Amino acid sequence: MPLTPSLRTILVLSQLILLLAAPWRVATAAETPHIAIVGGTFINDALLLREGVLGDPFTVNTKLGQSPPIYPGSAGGVDFYYVHSHGSPALQAAWVALYDLGVTEVIGGATAGGITPAMQPYDYVVPHDFIDMNVDRPLSFPREIYRDPENIPLPRVLPAMDPDLRAILIEETRKRIRASDEYDDIDLHEAGVIVQARGGRFETAAEIRMFAQWGGHVVTMNVGTEIAYARMLGMNYACLINISNPAEGVAPWDFAEMPPLYRRINPLSVDIVLAALPRIAALAGKERAGDSLIFHPEMTSKPAE
Repeated sequence: MPLTPSLRTILVLSQLILLLAAPWRVATAAETPHIAIVGGTFINDALLLREGVLGDPFTVNTKLGQSPPIYPGSAGGVDFYYVHSHGSPALQAAWVALYDLGVTEVIGGATAGGITPAMQPYDYVVPHDFIDMNVDRPLSFPREIYRDPENIPLPRVLPAMDPDLRAILIEETRKRIRASDEYDDIDLHEAGVIVQARGGRFETAAEIRMFAQWGGHVVTMNVGTEIAYARMLGMNYACLINISNPAEGVAPWDFAEMPPLYRRINPLSVDIVLAALPRIAALAGKERAGDSLIFHPEMTSKPAE
C-alpha cells in the first residue's frame, strides 16, 4: 500500500527546500555585476582571446533597440560585463543596456594620436578632460529610458571623469609597466585633454595645430561620447588611452607601425584593466564626484514647496 505523506511532513520538506535554495538566490543577487569594460582599440580582441575570462554573449532589448553583444566576465573574483561598442550602429542601445543591467562603474579606452610631442607611441595616458567635436551622434538620451522620466538629465562634466577610477587606473598602469624592464620604453602621463574628432578619417595637420592651440593633448574618435553618455546615465567613468601614433603633422609615421603596437599593447591593457577590478568593486557605497552632477533642477519660477 503506497504511503501518503502527512501535511506536517510536506510542510517540513517545503521549508527545507526553501532554506537550501535561499543562499543561492542571495549570492546571485549580490554578485550581479555593476562594472563594465567598454572595449576599443586599446584592447581590440585581446580580451575576447583571453581564456577563462568571458562567458557566452547575450543581447538586451532596450527602449532604443537591441544592444550589441554583451559578454559576462569574471577576473580576480569580480564579475563584470564587456561590450565592444566602438563603431557600432547601436552605440546608444549599448549604453542603455548597461544602464538597464545596473552598471555603475565603467572603464573605457582607445588608442589615440599624440598631439603633445612628449606623448610618444606606446605611452599610456589617463586623461582628465575632453573636447568633443563629434556632433553627428545623438547628444543625449530620450527621457523615457530613465528610471524616473521626470528627472531632467542635463549633466555637468566638472570633473569630466571619476577621480577614484582615474586614480586606480594610474596606479595599476604604473605598477604594471614598472614591474619589469620589459616596458621601460613606455611612459605614463597622469593627465591629458582628449579631443574627440568627428571620425571617418584621420585629422589634417591644420586641425591638429588647432587642437593643440585649444589645449588638446591626444586625439581620438569615440571616448568623448563615452564620457558624456556615462555621466548622463549616472555611471562613474574613466579611460585608459594608449598613444598609437603621432597626431598628423607632429611627426612622420606609417600604418605598418600599428600591428606590432597592437600585439604588444592590447594584452598589456587587458592586464591593467583586469587588475583594477577588485579595487573598483571596493568603491561600492562610496560617495562619488558625479553623484550630484547628472540631473538639472526643475526649471520653474513657482515658489518652492
